[in-house]
Amino acid sequence: MGSPRVVGRSEALVAVDDLLGAAEEGPAALALSGPPGIGKTTVWLAALDRARERGVLVLASRPVPAEVRLEYSGLREVLDPLSDAVGTLPLPQQRALRAALGVEPSGPGGGPQLVAAAAGTLLRDAAARGPVLVAVDDLQWLDPSSRQAIASACRRTPGRLAILTSARTSDAPAGGEDVPVAVIEPADPRRLTHLPLAPLTPADVTAVARDVAGRTLAATTMERLVEAADGNPLFAVQLAEHWRSRPTPDGLPASLRALVAERLSALPHATRDLLLTAACLADARVDALAAVHGDVEAVAAAEDAGVARVADGRLRFAHPLFALGVLDAAPPTRRRERHRRLAEIAGGAADDEARARHLAYAAAGPEPATLDALDAAADAARSRGATSVAAELGELALGLGARSPQRLLQAAADRLGTDAYGRALELASEALPALTAPLERAGALATVGQARFRLGDIEGAVSALRAALPLAVGDADLHVSVFGDLATCLLNSGRLEAARAELPAVDPARSPATAAATAPSTAPAMDDGALAELLGARVVIDQLAGHGYHDRIARRALALESADRVTPAIRWPTVNVASALLFSGRPGEALPLLAAAERRCVDRGQETDLWFVQFSTVRAALLVGAVETAAEAAERLDERARRTEGPVLDLMARTAEAHLLAWTGRTDAAAATARRAVERFEALGAAHVAALPAAALASVLLAAGDAPSVVTLLRPLERLLTAAGYRHPGFPHHLSELVEALATAGETVEAAAVLDGYEQVAARAGEAWLRGVLARGRSAVSAATGDVTTARQYLERALSCFAAPDLGAERGRTLVSLARLERHGRRRASAAAAARRAVAELDAVGCALWCRVAQDEVDRSSGPRSGTALTAMEERVCTLAARGLTNRDVAYALTMSPKTVEAHLARAYAKLGIRSRAELGARMSPAPGPPDKDNT
Repeated sequence: MGSPRVVGRSEALVAVDDLLGAAEEGPAALALSGPPGIGKTTVWLAALDRARERGVLVLASRPVPAEVRLEYSGLREVLDPLSDAVGTLPLPQQRALRAALGVEPSGPGGGPQLVAAAAGTLLRDAAARGPVLVAVDDLQWLDPSSRQAIASACRRTPGRLAILTSARTSDAPAGGEDVPVAVIEPADPRRLTHLPLAPLTPADVTAVARDVAGRTLAATTMERLVEAADGNPLFAVQLAEHWRSRPTPDGLPASLRALVAERLSALPHATRDLLLTAACLADARVDALAAVHGDVEAVAAAEDAGVARVADGRLRFAHPLFALGVLDAAPPTRRRERHRRLAEIAGGAADDEARARHLAYAAAGPEPATLDALDAAADAARSRGATSVAAELGELALGLGARSPQRLLQAAADRLGTDAYGRALELASEALPALTAPLERAGALATVGQARFRLGDIEGAVSALRAALPLAVGDADLHVSVFGDLATCLLNSGRLEAARAELPAVDPARSPATAAATAPSTAPAMDDGALAELLGARVVIDQLAGHGYHDRIARRALALESADRVTPAIRWPTVNVASALLFSGRPGEALPLLAAAERRCVDRGQETDLWFVQFSTVRAALLVGAVETAAEAAERLDERARRTEGPVLDLMARTAEAHLLAWTGRTDAAAATARRAVERFEALGAAHVAALPAAALASVLLAAGDAPSVVTLLRPLERLLTAAGYRHPGFPHHLSELVEALATAGETVEAAAVLDGYEQVAARAGEAWLRGVLARGRSAVSAATGDVTTARQYLERALSCFAAPDLGAERGRTLVSLARLERHGRRRASAAAAARRAVAELDAVGCALWCRVAQDEVDRSSGPRSGTALTAMEERVCTLAARGLTNRDVAYALTMSPKTVEAHLARAYAKLGIRSRAELGARMSPAPGPPDKDNT
């Protein structure tokens, strides 16, 4: 079993890497500390993995309470990998160590000092051969004899030695020793770093719970879990395990009861009774408590015990787990009675939701008054956009036994709106058999299709949505909605022509009423918003199919679009038109549309739909040189993916990350990230979507001169896309890489054939960008066949096609090709001039990957680089980084995200021709001044 995924511990992992790096220069230690469950072991295990990846010999011990009094048990674990070397020790050390480890009886003179000396000799010899990590987890459980021997051995060992310990700083269970955190350290205490682990952020607690739950918990359930865990990942894990099979959270898992039961049981009965009331209330106001109990004097005992306190007219528990513990200890009948009483005193519209919840918790079955209250509160929640609240109220009704198919279907729709795709699928599937009305069945099948798509079951989604489409006739909104979802699934499974075939025929010049009047009798009446969505879908589908960008239809779709229409953002005309513009080489026009779509998503609370908008923003922003915008969008997408069930969003986040890494010159990370994304997309049955990360990988490989690998990667994808009906290369932006790689690899006939296949598309589309890409490709073929004059003419034609302001990256790439062509023709001056122009163009858009290639051309044509000026922000970032600040520290100081810092550093590294922080420190250091005359 591998180590658990590390969440929210970037600072700790950086400290681990720093420890392993520092140990190359001599013994160094890192002491992790924190309360139980804070994640020390998770970081510790990750550190061991990192060390092994570096080829470090790991000597580790993980003591447990049962082993505390077993002498030298920890030392036995630590020295086990060195057992073969025991025979090389001096005879007295051999005997003492063998006796200590239970191999043979102890002889004369075999004491702790000799055991420590033997351990020191083994450790010193190992460190002389190579780097060693001595690691002890839960130091408080390590038996004292082992602790003494290991500490002594570490103090005596020079060389490449890293020491890693973790220890509890509070709440040590009975039997564990309260040991100093720094009990094992190198001889030089200045080489020891203490790192207390802080509580996780709410977002990271959510990610931890998601890893455990196996399906998305309801948003309100997750909010309660985050509050209860209070930044403690162990508590988050335990709560997620306990609540994962419950539609609504209730009770504490047994593994946490012991942490709170002891303190609660010592309180007087009256105090515990008052605390039960407080725990049943969302807002434990003193006046509400008094309404139930008459007075709140009993709270004094809880305050004295540190369990709760009263402030600002409210009772607050010292820790959320105390509230959960109080509820957990109360018998069900007592809790129902208390909720019934609280429902009685609730009054006013503001308390409708609270009253409905109290009634639900007080009920033993589906009482009509309770269901009416839950339905009214859920409707009110939906009306204000609180889908997660509506979902939880719906689950309360289901839990009481009210499971009509209509109620199940509504609950499924609510769960779909909270990203709980597994639960939505479960509920809709339960409802389907009992639904007979066509529109109701269509709605249920649509929910099934959407949920299956988000869960990665594309074929299941297509099947459900195709079954729903004919049933949805008669309801324009539902019909268009089902088509939009079906088209998305077909496009993501490589069936473009099938998506075009399903597209309803509408005339963009007609009004909705006219279109409906002339449509087949089976078609639903269509309003402006529905027509706009169909037109937007037609724009992007026709664009992908190679029919060009329909400017008139796009403008009509945008004009008819209704901002008040509640549909997924992936169907909005704004988003589809932006996608088509991006595919047609007009990223500058796409970017403001995408920004508007993101604002609309946020304003309307449709954060579920942000993923596609953010992914497209990353690509568009990179192409126009807005690297910071791209980095911020990628970070938002990554955060969204971590909070969402299913593989789709995570894969899109990884693909966006790969493009950002490649663009900013972080080639190793870009290649690794892109390769994993390609493999995972193919495993999902979405091989054609794998072209998106493959395009980033191909760019990295081509920039490194590895044309054969580019051909191997892109050739099958090009054939797959062509067979699926994707005739426009703007979708993955892969054509330049494929053709140049084929030409470089000597496959000129195939390269020309690929270009021929797109010539008709270019003629039909009339896009300057596509004409420029084809011209640059023709140049590569001509150059490979020795026709330099024609190659140069094609490059000049490409440059004229790339004249638009937002095509600076394409101009830069074309100028790199021109510089190479001129250099190979021994026209060094013109080669250097073209290369310098390429550097300027690529630097202006922040494309460090190809800027580095262009700078190499400058060097080859005119000698060593003289350097490229850093921007003001790059200068500030580099200055702070050179002083030793981490990326997170720099981000905090300059009020930007860590990803933006990484992007600035990557561009600066490319300009400076460096690859490490050490080189950066040297380059950013002030040049030495003239010698002091008084000292010469």
